[in-house]
Amino acid sequence: MRVPRPAGEGRRILAVTVDLFAVGCPAYLIIRGEDGRPLTGLLLLLGLSFANQVLLTYLLRASIGKLVTGIRVIRAADGGRPGLWRTVYRWLSGLCWLPLQPYYGVRAFFRGMGGGGPARGTVADNDDGELYHGDLAGLRYARRRDLAG
Repeated sequence: MRVPRPAGEGRRILAVTVDLFAVGCPAYLIIRGEDGRPLTGLLLLLGLSFANQVLLTYLLRASIGKLVTGIRVIRAADGGRPGLWRTVYRWLSGLCWLPLQPYYGVRAFFRGMGGGGPARGTVADNDDGELYHGDLAGLRYARRRDLAG
């Protein structure tokens, strides 16, 4: 099977935005009724995120946002269905990457002032903390219509 090219950046950003609303809005509404308990909110967000990013992706090859935008998650090597452990690894990597974004911003600021030398372009040493999710955990995002052909 021919592995389709990755989905475009705009479509991926739109899918992430839909996912944020699909997970964040219900969590916010439930937490609001819980008198603002932060631990309950965090656990609810993690649970909804896991269900959306891991379980739906494992079962349907897409999260809510990816279903809406016509993206499917495939194995980068052969275009097959993503396995459960690969989807869990991709989800955990994203959770670990997000809290580091302020650090990457401060580091890029000081690099711009002449300290630290040029970035090498790796996840561990780059200017903007860019984590290319396209092939993370051996998974890739492809347009649904590219899979049909």
